[in-house]
Amino acid sequence: MQTMTTKEAAEYLGVCVNTLRRYVHEEGLPVLRFPGRRKWIFRKDLIDQWVERRSQPEIINEPQKDYGKLRVLLP
Repeated sequence: MQTMTTKEAAEYLGVCVNTLRRYVHEEGLPVLRFPGRRKWIFRKDLIDQWVERRSQPEIINEPQKDYGKLRVLLP
């Protein structure tokens, strides 16, 4: 199990630290936090799983909107 600091995880994902924090708070990026400590620890395997889940397209079925043959995909 490989762990990373906030800065290392941001570099691994290719984003800035503020974007990484937004991913944690808004997008559900897994992070380990210990009681009484402010330091975040990221596990590489959990980051890889999170990226894999987010990279799968999701087909949205909205019956009220007719897109014809167009399929709407979300990352």
